[in-house]
Amino acid sequence: MSKNESDQLQKQTSNKKFHFSKPAQFILTGICGALIGGGAVYGYQYYESQNSPLASVGKVYNQLEKTYYRKVDTSKLQQGAINGMLGSLNDPYSEQLSGSSQDQVNSVLEGNSFGGVGIQMQVKDNKILVNSIVSDSPASKSNIRPGDEIIAVDGKKISANEFQKVSGLVRGKKGTKVTLQLKRNNIEFKVTLTRATIKQSSVSVKNDQNATIITISQFDSNTSKDLKKALKNINTKKYPKLIINLQDNPGGVMSGALESASYFLPNGKKIMTYQSRKDKKVIRSSNKLAGNFKTKLKPIILINSNTASASEIFTAALVQNNCAVTVGQTSFGKGTVQEVGASDNVEYKYTIAKWLTPNGDWINHKGIKPTYPVKISSLADLPQFQTSQVLKKNTMGLDVAILQQYLTALDYMTTHLTGVFDSQTENAVISFQKANNLKPTGQVDASLRQSLYLAAAQKLQSNDPAMQKALNLNY
Repeated sequence: MSKNESDQLQKQTSNKKFHFSKPAQFILTGICGALIGGGAVYGYQYYESQNSPLASVGKVYNQLEKTYYRKVDTSKLQQGAINGMLGSLNDPYSEQLSGSSQDQVNSVLEGNSFGGVGIQMQVKDNKILVNSIVSDSPASKSNIRPGDEIIAVDGKKISANEFQKVSGLVRGKKGTKVTLQLKRNNIEFKVTLTRATIKQSSVSVKNDQNATIITISQFDSNTSKDLKKALKNINTKKYPKLIINLQDNPGGVMSGALESASYFLPNGKKIMTYQSRKDKKVIRSSNKLAGNFKTKLKPIILINSNTASASEIFTAALVQNNCAVTVGQTSFGKGTVQEVGASDNVEYKYTIAKWLTPNGDWINHKGIKPTYPVKISSLADLPQFQTSQVLKKNTMGLDVAILQQYLTALDYMTTHLTGVFDSQTENAVISFQKANNLKPTGQVDASLRQSLYLAAAQKLQSNDPAMQKALNLNY
């Protein structure tokens, strides 16, 4: 799911339960009838097939299958028909699921898991550090501690510039072994771990100043359970302020948002209104929905233009019931609900309803305005490089101008957007390379581009204007 096509998914009675199509239901319930009245059953089936709204589609399918000038792939014909129906809705959230989009939706519905050791990593001061350790994981049973620096995986030295590759080295098939070389207080040591199945949580927790900061990356089938655990473990005396970071949260499973919101709302308070073509239902907070857990904490919620769907349900429910305030930018604005269905091994999602906030607002294409608006950081607006061309002195063009934007945002040069790779730009590149323990060539190749992306992301994380506002807010 892309940020601009975030999904609000309706969980069916199980995490992913597919309903039989009408023909399949008929066949299942009609077997006994066929034994005692086969002719009547056949006649009814024939009548239905001839009078079905899809009779013409079936005729085209049969015609192509039999007489097209070369043999056709019947599964592609079926998929094409399904794509055509979904596409005719002119709804970007109704589509057939395949490949990565199918994997992403299913991971949201089922909760994501992988083979690994149970450590979460971050880059800080140009080092790859253990940020946190997943409970009841191989790492939790070892002497690895948060703050340890990872310097090699299976004997292969790693660096902060290769951060995106490191998780791929640490993860692997369940039951296989991996050896990490770490450093703590300038003392190096090795730990060999056997990989296990790790459930990846969408909830992470850290403390800063007098605040507990809970980041929710998406609402999946495990989010409400993990959020409840995090809320129970807060030391409210030491950290009286609660910040919930929903920036870039694209949404997910509706039930996860409803259950999570119910933790904060008194019983009976309206969370949302679910409105389908035939039905309208008000969903309210209750002990049952919250699993008999309630908190009196009133969080500060961070939102931005990529906060969408389920995260908007959660946000609107708390804000409009005076149980939270928001900081950041106006949210994405997605006010529809999708359901995942399947037929003949084809998965698809389609819009089944719209949802309204407690005040009756439909935020579709409008979003939620923050209580405390904060301008987006210039770091978040930095564009990607447009080509793979090696940039060096005397080259010019758009990519050079983009390079200068990065060097300016990272404080290696003052505003100098000329689009010409001059001496000032070369000196700034060399300064950046030296500061990041890179060979000072003064040139920008693919590897250095990745280093610039990483440096900008690190600085944005440590200098997020919305987070700074929330930490300083008297609430």
